[in-house]
Amino acid sequence: MICMRFLQNERTSRVALVLLLIAVGAFGALLLLDLLTIGPGHPPPGALQKWYIPRPGYGYAENGSVVVNRTIDRDVILIGDVEEGCPPPFPDCSPYCSHAVYLDTGSGDRYLVVNWYFDDDADLARAEGNLCSDLRSSGNVASAGLILPGEPDRSPDAPIVSPITVTKYESETSSGYFGVVEKPLSPEHDDYFIVYYGVYGPAVLPDHAAALEGLMLRSSSLRGARSLASCT
Repeated sequence: MICMRFLQNERTSRVALVLLLIAVGAFGALLLLDLLTIGPGHPPPGALQKWYIPRPGYGYAENGSVVVNRTIDRDVILIGDVEEGCPPPFPDCSPYCSHAVYLDTGSGDRYLVVNWYFDDDADLARAEGNLCSDLRSSGNVASAGLILPGEPDRSPDAPIVSPITVTKYESETSSGYFGVVEKPLSPEHDDYFIVYYGVYGPAVLPDHAAALEGLMLRSSSLRGARSLASCT
């Protein structure tokens, strides 16, 4: 009787071990699939949809509590939080879209940054076409060139200035600049972005150059950005 119980326990242990190995193997396969899909350390879409949005800094007070620094550049501060979704009047060109609103505490002007993310160039092309159609129906669009100072954290051999081509948009609701950035993280990854930096309401854009430039320089690098293809 004791021998039979021992054999049953041994058989049960073997079955449990086999099931455990199967579970570990399945989990490992899922990890490998994720690795092949997004690459080692590659940010997920939820992070990439906020990639070009300037965010607050964080520090610690003397008592150890976390302190949020909402100042982005000089008098420009972040209002509220970075929100998922596209704000009006812009369309939801991608399921991965986020935006944030900023305030110039000196002038009272409000600014807007919108980040659309795509993982397929065909989706990007369709989005550019739809977006340009909407922009033309609500305002004026034109190609423009901007020259940005080198990013604050650029390498020593990086250029001092970074000329980029953008699409200028002017309307009664918002005026600003659209840029398209392709594969900025790595040539091996299909990451595409449409980014908008603008001011609320009708505006003379040169009057807001300093604030918009500050927002651009405190987002991810715009080096190599181009204008919306369907708007040219």
